[in-house]
Amino acid sequence: MLKRCTAGICLMLMLGWCAPPADARSEEQRHVSWDGLSEIVGQNVHVVMPDGARIEGRATKLEADALEVEIRKTTNQAAYPKGKFLVARATLKAVDVDRNTKGWRITGLAIGGTIGVLFCTAFVPGTASRRAAADVAAAAGLTAGGYLLGRMADRHTITYVITP
Repeated sequence: MLKRCTAGICLMLMLGWCAPPADARSEEQRHVSWDGLSEIVGQNVHVVMPDGARIEGRATKLEADALEVEIRKTTNQAAYPKGKFLVARATLKAVDVDRNTKGWRITGLAIGGTIGVLFCTAFVPGTASRRAAADVAAAAGLTAGGYLLGRMADRHTITYVITP
């Protein structure tokens, strides 16, 4: 029984070391003109304002002299309250856009669930009823862990640098 527990702990440690870091994001940078920003309308954006405050929200409209953002989060509630806000063209130098995919989340679910079932059938000792409960708990936990790791791998940030 001690060998099974040791093997199980070793397996979990190996899986933890293979996991991507918590801040694993794919980043890309694109240089666009003001008119090229029209492709981010409808996307979730992050903008750092000239005073250092960071606003997050959905880009709703691109005007000739401003980008309209529906602010959801802000680091300076007094200067940039939640709601519609026009970010002036003269102050906007770059915009970060989050684009999330699903491929790694699906892969993480499949791999986590498979490892959970294999781990339980190989390493969980006990009677049939105790083993069934442990199987379900471990398989669910590893499946959720696989999903979360996949979600971290699916995050992509594209920085749009506005060229004059």
